[in-house]
Amino acid sequence: MSCLRIADSRPRAVAPAQRVSSAWLNTPGGKPLSLTALRGKVVLVDFWTYSCVNCQRSLPHVEAWYSEYAKDGLVVVGVHTPEFAFEHVVSNVRAQAAALGVRYPVAVDDNYATWNAYDNQYWPADYLIDAQGNVRSVHFGEGGYSTMGELIRQLLLAARPHLSVPTPAGVPDKTPTGGLSPETYLGYDDLQYLDPPEVVHDAPAVYRFPTSLPLGALGLAGTWTDHAQEATAGTGAELELGFPAQDVYLVLGGTGTLDVSYDGHHSQTIDVGGIPRLYTLYHRVSGMSSGGVSMWA
Repeated sequence: MSCLRIADSRPRAVAPAQRVSSAWLNTPGGKPLSLTALRGKVVLVDFWTYSCVNCQRSLPHVEAWYSEYAKDGLVVVGVHTPEFAFEHVVSNVRAQAAALGVRYPVAVDDNYATWNAYDNQYWPADYLIDAQGNVRSVHFGEGGYSTMGELIRQLLLAARPHLSVPTPAGVPDKTPTGGLSPETYLGYDDLQYLDPPEVVHDAPAVYRFPTSLPLGALGLAGTWTDHAQEATAGTGAELELGFPAQDVYLVLGGTGTLDVSYDGHHSQTIDVGGIPRLYTLYHRVSGMSSGGVSMWA
């Protein structure tokens, strides 16, 4: 996932066709949409995946454009390209799309066919396509919502000059403006910030926290079983993160309770259940925090 912000409003090549998807959500009868059939419409192709916090902060903006401009000829096509194994499960995607308020059509791109057709590399990523089928703007990451909203409006006016298309009202931009901790993975395939860095693959092992944990680092204590994409908590399992940020999130699956503390003070108990999804461990109302979050199962 990426917070990279890149925008390009120059005309580009004809948009690649939608590839075969595992399923379609929010279309009549679950039938697929075709960019060829959508010629004459302005189309926003939005790549996302449901456990990505960057995507979750961008989705309200995409939904707002859909709600505001669908009547004027805008079609939003969400392309859900999974990062993790649990995001390949269509029922998980359907449930989280509904929970996150996604009402526009979504192609479940399990095999990365559409992702590869666009040569895409980021979640979230937006490709704005004009009525002639040309990609006119590309934006990777969060932010830039007012610019994208105005570009959508301009393309709608160009496609239907007789329309009166209002300036987009927009929704609050929650893109982080302060320091960010690096995205951290627990699975050994992408494990980067663990201190100490050694883990046992696919077998239970007992870990101990380091004497001191630097900002941006992750520590484990108790019994954990580390797998390629995730880690399973065992007896006395604890996790500690040193961070400079306003919010801390963690993707959790399984069933149980999680106790969370901030700088040594208990802050909340989280009931974990249902499909794997993103949970908020810490939120600061204003400003940026620098400290440590600990959790134990």
